[in-house]
Amino acid sequence: MFSVLAWALGALGLLLSFSGYAMYKVLVSEADGDVTRLPLWVRLLIMAVVFVAGILLFAGSGGLLKRGRRHRHRIIPSFDELVGERYLLYLRPFSIDPLMALPPAEAPGWGFRSPFELPGLTQEEFLVRQFRGLGRVVAIGQPGERLPEIGAERGYLPVEEWQESVSRLLRGAHAVIMTASPGPGTMWEFTEAVRTVAPARLLLLVYGDEDYHAFREGVAQEYATRSSAEAADAEWPPLPRLPDIPPAPYVKGLPWDFPLEGILSFDPRWRPRFTRFPPAVPRVRHVWTIRRLVRRELKPVLDQVSRLPPAPSLT
Repeated sequence: MFSVLAWALGALGLLLSFSGYAMYKVLVSEADGDVTRLPLWVRLLIMAVVFVAGILLFAGSGGLLKRGRRHRHRIIPSFDELVGERYLLYLRPFSIDPLMALPPAEAPGWGFRSPFELPGLTQEEFLVRQFRGLGRVVAIGQPGERLPEIGAERGYLPVEEWQESVSRLLRGAHAVIMTASPGPGTMWEFTEAVRTVAPARLLLLVYGDEDYHAFREGVAQEYATRSSAEAADAEWPPLPRLPDIPPAPYVKGLPWDFPLEGILSFDPRWRPRFTRFPPAVPRVRHVWTIRRLVRRELKPVLDQVSRLPPAPSLT
């Protein structure tokens, strides 16, 4: 319903906007007869109202279209349906969902930029698309939200028993994609992943120095607390080293201030490797340039995930 209404409003908005020139000819430049009896300012006002109404309708149709997509977005009735499926678990603090629901930062270069480089995506959609083909990307939805954000498939857990369920999902995931941002839930999820997930299956999304440093401090404290309290019940491997973000190398082109700085992955001995998100884009490019550039730069991470053996199935 929302999508149909959005397309209708968008078409009407375009029609009204493009009729501005025709109205200018009728009301101003070629006005005659009864039309000229209207003061010029009235004729200009009528033309402006129609044009602005068209722009507003077209702009409003975008919000309705997005809401329609959220209504149609797949919700996982029960995580039990993932039994036997290859899935990637996307974990993040719920507080970043509003940011991830915004469009990706446009690549610079107005003169040569294509309007179809990142067509109509949210930041989460853009992220999920990089892992498309490697498995279903699933996430835990924020309790109480009316509609899921667009991107990873959402499922919901009881607030009181979420840790046991998340631990089970971690053990069965082909890969775990975690945002390295501070948050009580994320701190626990990282330490649980260190305890239960093979190192090569864990990927950390690094969005900025401030959040990343707070994340490092938080997981160190959480690890110390949990490992000392649960040492008798579970074996705890050493906390992996989370290195500083290396400085961006100089790359020819236009600097791209994209929020995601890179992805931190690990080898089987928990040795870290930082794969940087493209820091710059070519000055001259076509519609596919940006997408191919991102895929090429993230290829080491994507290849690592694609080569992983099957994860233990959920039971």
